[in-house]
Amino acid sequence: METILKTTDLCKYYGKGESQVRAVRCANIAIKRGEFAAIVGKSGSGCETGYYSGR
Repeated sequence: METILKTTDLCKYYGKGESQVRAVRCANIAIKRGEFAAIVGKSGSGCETGYYSGR
């Protein structure tokens, strides 16, 4: 099946130096046509950060 969404080593950091926070830890995602996917986690875990990183 055709891959419609793919990320390789997606990382997201906020801040600089000692106050830097890693919000997304090098995620690899491949979603194929017809598949369903959900990104879930507790509040503050970076779910929305991962979503908005690809926009």
